[in-house]
Amino acid sequence: MAEMTRSRIARVLIEGDREFLKRLCGQIGERYRVEPVRPPSRTLVMGKARDPVSGKPFYLGEILATECTVAIGPAHGFGILLGEDAEKAYELAVVDAALNARLPETAGWTAEFEREERKLVERWKKDQERVMRTKVQFDTMEDSYGNRL
Repeated sequence: MAEMTRSRIARVLIEGDREFLKRLCGQIGERYRVEPVRPPSRTLVMGKARDPVSGKPFYLGEILATECTVAIGPAHGFGILLGEDAEKAYELAVVDAALNARLPETAGWTAEFEREERKLVERWKKDQERVMRTKVQFDTMEDSYGNRL
């Protein structure tokens, strides 16, 4: 499997099982002093997209997000997610700080992230299958009668 990048880790933590994130945060919070640098707060971020025709980027507008910054010793961690969820932003920041500090507890996390990612992919597949079962198939007269028309 490819290297577990920060963006993959963030996706797993944000979209995956909430109890998984809580457990990782709890492991760190029990053993280390977590200092809030910037407590969870709402913010607006610019949503960026790419025009499908021209391929040029443009801004959709402002999107509500929640962000938080914490420190564990000299290492800082940052958590941000769309919507309002102060607790989750804090938990994301704690996990990020633990990874940045390379705490001993994080040594086995890569395997756990990969396991959670596989669960997430399975959930996405099931959701996609559910959507595809409701898809309506439209036939044109040409499809039904061949090219005779």
